[in-house]
Amino acid sequence: MMNSNFWLLGIHRKLIATGTDTDGAYDFIAGHVPPGIRTPPHIHHQYAETEFVVEGELNIVTEQGTLHLKAGEGYTIPKGMPHALQALGDKPAKIITIFAPAGFAEVVKAVGIPGMVEEGMPAATTDMALFNTLSSAIGDETIKRPGAAFTLA
Repeated sequence: MMNSNFWLLGIHRKLIATGTDTDGAYDFIAGHVPPGIRTPPHIHHQYAETEFVVEGELNIVTEQGTLHLKAGEGYTIPKGMPHALQALGDKPAKIITIFAPAGFAEVVKAVGIPGMVEEGMPAATTDMALFNTLSSAIGDETIKRPGAAFTLA
């Protein structure tokens, strides 16, 4: 893999293993989520997402409520479950994410902005039109009008 370090939607992602390495079984990605960064509410229709917190704290917000994860804790978001993620506190959340089956890493490679954590978040922003097109192609959906359950702190 030529470059495995990207920034996407404010989150640094280091691609550890992708579908190319795992025969399509899963993507294995290390993440660095700066304080206060949150994902837009979204749904993965084709794969499950497992989040494991290595350092810091992370909220996973679903229709059922908010799950607060601390270092050493994890949760699997089943495919089809609307959710959003948010780093909490004043320190970054360091996470390991597994997407199974693989697919999301290809979006990261195509749309992510190359860069290392130590360099900080780049000034350039994600090409949202391309991100939405590629995400839709792998079965992802950004929820345009999230309900009250998706109100993030």
